Amino acid sequence: MRNRFAFIRLITVGFGGLLAAVPAWAGTEVESMDIEATVVSGCQISATTMNFGNITGLTGRPTTTSTISLLCTPNTDYEIAIDAGLHTQGARNRRMYNPTTNRYMRYNIYRNANFTGAWDTRNNRKVSGNSGVTGIASHTAYGQIRNLAPANAGAGVFADTVTITVEF
Repeated sequence: MRNRFAFIRLITVGFGGLLAAVPAWAGTEVESMDIEATVVSGCQISATTMNFGNITGLTGRPTTTSTISLLCTPNTDYEIAIDAGLHTQGARNRRMYNPTTNRYMRYNIYRNANFTGAWDTRNNRKVSGNSGVTGIASHTAYGQIRNLAPANAGAGVFADTVTITVEF
């Protein structure tokens, strides 16, 4: 019986200690806090490298692809243009450059797998679309080296950089 009394006493002392730790508040104030977010119309764009890989010989028209991805505000209309690059000859002839040999290799970028619809900055040669309810869209850019024979520049890396512009 003595043990039972001691147990009850410990519990009573324990609760008393908890009550002493609670601060006594003198009053209460209430304030509201506004929460906002503004969704703006816009798009982010990214693209994979258009890599023709290793080329042996000077015949044929090697091809490759690149994926252009958009992340836009849902249901945004857009139009994508690709400029002529850093090493253009004239307004429309895209060229890759080999700094070791100081030579160029012509190529083009197309909107379709048949290589019949050039993709550039002219109005009828851009790609248009809508980002849909997800806001996500992607397009394939088709690359083709136009003529390897004039490039008889020997071995080396040919490269160019184009600017992709999305208007929304």
